[in-house]
Amino acid sequence: MKNGSVKIFSFVLYSIVLISCGTSNEVLSTTTTNVELSDVKKEKASIFKKLEENNHLPINERIALYHQLKKDSSNDYNFESERELNIYGYSLFQDGKTKEAIEIFKLLVSEFPNSSNPYDSLGEAYLKDGNEELSLLNYEKSVELDPKNTGAIDQINRIKGLELLVTDWGKEIFHFPIHFAPEIPLEGLEEVVFPKNWRKPDSTDFWSYVFVWGLDNKKGITANEIEATLKPYFDGLMKVVNDNKEAEMIKTIAHFQKNNSLEDSVDFIGTLTIFDAFATNKPLNLNARVFSNYCEEKGKLILLFQFSPLGFGEPIWDKLRTVKVRSTVCEK
Repeated sequence: MKNGSVKIFSFVLYSIVLISCGTSNEVLSTTTTNVELSDVKKEKASIFKKLEENNHLPINERIALYHQLKKDSSNDYNFESERELNIYGYSLFQDGKTKEAIEIFKLLVSEFPNSSNPYDSLGEAYLKDGNEELSLLNYEKSVELDPKNTGAIDQINRIKGLELLVTDWGKEIFHFPIHFAPEIPLEGLEEVVFPKNWRKPDSTDFWSYVFVWGLDNKKGITANEIEATLKPYFDGLMKVVNDNKEAEMIKTIAHFQKNNSLEDSVDFIGTLTIFDAFATNKPLNLNARVFSNYCEEKGKLILLFQFSPLGFGEPIWDKLRTVKVRSTVCEK
């Protein structure tokens, strides 16, 4: 009786296991299929293409269509990516439909108010349309949201008339007090421009560049003041740039004098020994020329600096002379 009970129990258990295994596989198969189906998400259609298909409609009707589709078909079209409206706006912009592009970029700003790029796009469109006031407003908002938007910063400086140099070289703009040398007691703007290969030691452009200072509340400068200003300027700059903590940095040495030669209109000439933290991590000797001009109309002192490790008779100085101070700098 006991053995019989064991055999019956074993048979029943075996049957249950077989049934369970089959059922489990079926359930597993069904579950896997359901998961796979749920993972296949429907790709949303491009709202850009939908709007483009309706370019025959007036712009206000296209914008109304956008809002209607977002209300009724939000799961069918891609409303999540700001690129959709941005691309559409630029397609209109490039077709010369600036007014329509402005309306689309305004819609883009309203849809993505916390993103920098929509304001940048709207600023560009307003500038193209000749509305500098609204262009400046949107560029400044773009920079507020993204302080690293150098393109917008450059446009702001152009609109405000702060761009000082005429050149197609690379450019950086700083404001005094300058962040890497806050102890320099100047107020105003610095614009730095440099040729493409200025950081390559084997190039004739190496460390040959130009910068200009547009200084407020200052009418003139002396050779001693130039020396006293450039020392903390280059010391601070190299300290910020230097990523080789093993390198032994030297303090900047500067010697300047007023130019008394009637053959050259430059106001000051000088030499510097700096630490080159950009390329060689070694001391570097630079020759320098400084031009000074006081703008009575704007109460601004313009100082143009030219630098190169090469001698003054070398062709690089002709190249540096091609960088000019903008003729409108002193105009009201």
